[in-house]
Amino acid sequence: MVQIDTKSIILTAATIVTILTLILPSLSIDGFSQTLQIPDFESNSNIDKSEIIMNNTQPELTAKIQLVPHENEYLDDYYQVSNFAFVLSNSSQLCSSGNCEYELEGGTMQAERISGERSLTGRITIDTGDSKNMIELHASWKTVEETEKNGENVKVIKGVLDLGTSQFNPENKYQINGTLTKQGENYLLVVKGIK
Repeated sequence: MVQIDTKSIILTAATIVTILTLILPSLSIDGFSQTLQIPDFESNSNIDKSEIIMNNTQPELTAKIQLVPHENEYLDDYYQVSNFAFVLSNSSQLCSSGNCEYELEGGTMQAERISGERSLTGRITIDTGDSKNMIELHASWKTVEETEKNGENVKVIKGVLDLGTSQFNPENKYQINGTLTKQGENYLLVVKGIK
């Protein structure tokens, strides 16, 4: 006969409740305390840095990406980037000058294989003025809430955005949150991230 030690179960439950009680009040509602503003679309994302708080001390990013159905008709439920804006804060080692231009090549949002989960891949070029760095971009997220706003389906998302020379071992990892909004046949992805 199996004997259950109820004292250890009660102690474990009490420990978990205590930890959650201490942690949960310090979390913000949206999961992050962001200071970057979402930029307007610009073809090369050369955004006026006066729109961003310049003396930010945490490495942060913000991105706004327009996605359209993939041009390859056989890639059902795949989307490609049609327009984007991307900004890294001045404290980022990837753009320490705070005056970088960004290009995104081959940006593709993959099909939703598991309900509520998606990913975006591509190669981003960061032009610092002195040099150009080409790095891999990989973002993956899960839908944590779904709402209807102004007749559009809005998914609140949380996940990870990786930037680095290797997709499998990126040097820069950001925790992201944001929205993925269905606009007719297209999507609008808006994310903020913190290292």
